[in-house]
Amino acid sequence: MPPSERFAVEVVTRTLVQASNPPRDFPAVLPVSNLDLILGSFHVFFIAAYPAPAAAGFPAVADAARAALPAFLSRFYPFAGRVVANASTGVPEVVCSNAGAELVVARAGLALADVDFADADASLGAIQVPFERGLALSLQLVRFACGGFSLTWGTDHLLVDGHGLTSLPNAWTEMLRTGGGLSWEPHHDRRSLFLPRSPPRYAPSLDDEFVRYDPGGLPNVLLAAALVRRNYVVEAGDIDRLRAAASTSGRRATRLEALSAHVWKLLAAAVGGSDTHCRLAWLVDGRRRLEPAKYNKAHVNNYLGNVVTYASREAAVDTVASSTLADVATMAAAAIGEVFRQERYEELVDWMETHKGVFKEGGKWTEAVGLGTGSPALVVSAFVPFRVDGDFGFGPPRLVMPWVRPGRLGSAAMTVIRSPAGDGSWLVTARMWPRLADAVEADPEAVFKPATAERLGFAAARHGAELPHAVSRM
Repeated sequence: MPPSERFAVEVVTRTLVQASNPPRDFPAVLPVSNLDLILGSFHVFFIAAYPAPAAAGFPAVADAARAALPAFLSRFYPFAGRVVANASTGVPEVVCSNAGAELVVARAGLALADVDFADADASLGAIQVPFERGLALSLQLVRFACGGFSLTWGTDHLLVDGHGLTSLPNAWTEMLRTGGGLSWEPHHDRRSLFLPRSPPRYAPSLDDEFVRYDPGGLPNVLLAAALVRRNYVVEAGDIDRLRAAASTSGRRATRLEALSAHVWKLLAAAVGGSDTHCRLAWLVDGRRRLEPAKYNKAHVNNYLGNVVTYASREAAVDTVASSTLADVATMAAAAIGEVFRQERYEELVDWMETHKGVFKEGGKWTEAVGLGTGSPALVVSAFVPFRVDGDFGFGPPRLVMPWVRPGRLGSAAMTVIRSPAGDGSWLVTARMWPRLADAVEADPEAVFKPATAERLGFAAARHGAELPHAVSRM
């Protein structure tokens, strides 16, 4: 049976759930850090999809979620609050009033085996349920006709980066499997962890990296809608092969550098003669670069807020196309290395401190590389450093993936995460121009394989049939 091109999710119940044991002396208002303001406030989701549990039905899953959420919110108390704009400054903050997180129970009228997972909009885009602005957490359970289900964490990027977003399902899993225990305590004090220096100090080049968010300067809605979204599987053998090709006798490339180099060459092939240059950018987590003597290591590791920055590099299309994979991987490593240092994050804190006035005017800042102006740019968001244990008593998921709606931003993007299969493969969700999608799917090396229900383990492979490499949806 061919996969369904679209399906609807019907919300059965929406319930506000409060923390059962709010922490004493917790601040009524939690200021966010300047690093949180760099990426700003917008909804982000983390989706996990599960086959039908072997020993329990969906009602047991929903009952477990209802029972566990109040205690979970007691440990992650800001997620029971509301994100609001400060009345005086316009800067977002979290009101910790125990107004409650949202628990959504919904159903889909088809089996997971019939979902077109290779089409990101038709799968992940349909599974996540939009939620009210200001809610700090929307926990969403969707039952499928086969008995399988999805568990989605919807929150505000102001509260989490990739490390924080994956910490939520990991903590949830640990608490449900241990009867409420948690081997670590989340660090909620945001602003004091990343205080601006006096006087603020930052490189003048930072001014060129950010622009005031202005819808009038963005691609129109039809141009933005022309970007296509795909889900892929990158097998462990392909990652290892790329890494070997991207390494030299004097330097061993990381897996991410190797994949990035391959993607950069695909981007150059897609651009061809239509532009002289193209760019690759990366979101870089800085926790490992913060000195323990200055930044409490336990606090930093248990901190869910944003400690990320962009790295980007522009290069001539001809240079990327003609260079070896090892040379392009070295370019990627150099770009990431330039921002992978403590001073970079301290400069970002100081830069935002001197540019907060825009919030009072109802504005915000955004990274210029994501707009879709200038030379073609693709942003890589790597979740591969973060392990996700999604088995909270009903078996492990077969798909995990962050999801965000980019609005009218016109850059291409790829999010990369480890497959929960544990076989060394990666899952990728990509937003691309049609020409780039063509280049990816026509790649003779077949690195990016469509994430079909068969490849993800939701459907049995058809006897005698090869799984497709590329499926055109344009």
